Amino acid sequence: MCEREFDAYEAVGYASGILFPSALVPQVYKSFKTKELDDISYGWQSVFMCGLVGSIVYGIHHDLKPIYLSSMVEFGLMSSLIIMKYWYKPEKKVAPVESVATEP
Repeated sequence: MCEREFDAYEAVGYASGILFPSALVPQVYKSFKTKELDDISYGWQSVFMCGLVGSIVYGIHHDLKPIYLSSMVEFGLMSSLIIMKYWYKPEKKVAPVESVATEP
């Protein structure tokens, strides 16, 4: 069996890898409960998702598990926000048409 030495930098990487996706959990929970996602823009979500894809590719290429594992979790959480934003979008409210009485 091969024993590995404790690597403080890798421990920090994994700790950060837990903290970053954890930061999205309250937003996903709140969005699910309130079904209000008007304040979350598709633009921000798109840029964030592109950054996550880049992190996943980079992390896999360099075998950086703390990077690509946490990015995959974040990607899943962000995907759920996008799905909820689309699913729970408010219906367009049509103003009632007032009938105008015309005189004969």
